[in-house]
Amino acid sequence: MPDRASPYWNEAAETRPEEEIRDLQMRKIRRQLAYCHEHSPYYREKFRQIGALPAEIRTWEDFRRLPVMLTPEQYKEQQEQSSAEDGHPYGRILCAPLREVIGVASTSGTTGRPTLTAFTRRDIDSTNEVLARAFWRIGIRPGDTVLHAFGLSMWVAGIPLVRALEAMGARPIAVGAEGGTERLLLFARLTRPSVLLCTPSFAEHLIERAPEVAGIEVGELGIQRIFCCGEPGAGLPEVRKKLANAWGAKIYDFAGGPWGISSVSCHHDDYQGMHLLSEDYCLHYDLIDPQTRAPMELSDGVIGAAVFTTYDWDAAPPVKFLLNDLNQIHTSPCPCGMPGKRRRILGRIDDLLIVKGINVYPAAIRNVVNGFVPRVTGEMRVVLHEPPPRVTTPLHIKIERGAGVADADLAELERQIGARIRDLLRFTPRIEFVAPATLARSTLKGKLIERMYQPS
Repeated sequence: MPDRASPYWNEAAETRPEEEIRDLQMRKIRRQLAYCHEHSPYYREKFRQIGALPAEIRTWEDFRRLPVMLTPEQYKEQQEQSSAEDGHPYGRILCAPLREVIGVASTSGTTGRPTLTAFTRRDIDSTNEVLARAFWRIGIRPGDTVLHAFGLSMWVAGIPLVRALEAMGARPIAVGAEGGTERLLLFARLTRPSVLLCTPSFAEHLIERAPEVAGIEVGELGIQRIFCCGEPGAGLPEVRKKLANAWGAKIYDFAGGPWGISSVSCHHDDYQGMHLLSEDYCLHYDLIDPQTRAPMELSDGVIGAAVFTTYDWDAAPPVKFLLNDLNQIHTSPCPCGMPGKRRRILGRIDDLLIVKGINVYPAAIRNVVNGFVPRVTGEMRVVLHEPPPRVTTPLHIKIERGAGVADADLAELERQIGARIRDLLRFTPRIEFVAPATLARSTLKGKLIERMYQPS
């Protein structure tokens, strides 16, 4: 157990020099490629298709030249295939014997068959380690009470996070988002946690609901830190400001969980991206051009599609997995003084909207709208009348007006929001105001797009 005053859970691992990191990564990558080729029929076929063998991948440049081997669609397809042909649903990338799979998590499955993540005992230990690094980095210490409000029902941010908190000696109160707002606030008042784990949308939802349900403002709950993940928000300046002001807490942005991924934002007042905390377990800053899929030079500020490889995972390890996230990588020193690279997740590639040639992400619109709280609630929807990414202009945006905003004030509010969007995002919207509480809230991932067309 590290010294409680140390900013690092595992100082030796988290402060490795860049040269040592690269050497360690290549040793593990070469070992993992051989492991996957030997044990996974999916990867054996992929290597056959590209005309290469793991033994031929000797350098960093060799590895980066490998094409994408797995996409979200292929990830789901090969799990369907293993269900039909192999007698298990964990995919043809499964490398470990089935008897050694002792943990399972999944996506929400709200758009069809859920995608499963399998864990061996070693994988659970690895997950506990890299999550402890993030929890420790934001200030969680053994004995701290942590209110868990992510979905518990199979979600990768559910039981795995609870398990990791227990392993590091913290005290998770695993209410989960499924428990509902009233139950969550009851346990918050009863156990007095100092840390809240939830999506940014749920943190916003609680701001609105706490006065009605519990007769208090969220700032009275004593939450000092909010650990957010699952969607954009905690990395958006106006959303962060809204949450910090209402809760009286520090807001942290996290991405990771399974497969050894761990990255979390720092204490610096201005968002600097998420520090990469697990370069000894996985590579999640390998970027390719979203259109050509060519490797991109990893220079400071570069933006590209993230390709993920885990090289310390036994069960079903993703290799050259295109995550569908657009990332920006920072290699320059962080003003907070902590070492290492950082990343910003700019949005999902399939959420991209093209408005008169301008690339627009719904999360960026949400950030602008939140700058007008309390004249608006912060809830908004991009209304699409045709399939993206190209949309007919002007882009239609529904925005909830704030409570007590008069009809006579809406024209000026519309002008101001429209001007801010034009200045920052370079397009002109069509704004439709709706009454407070009109747009549905979510205790899980917030919804930013309303689709008015029939899917093909």
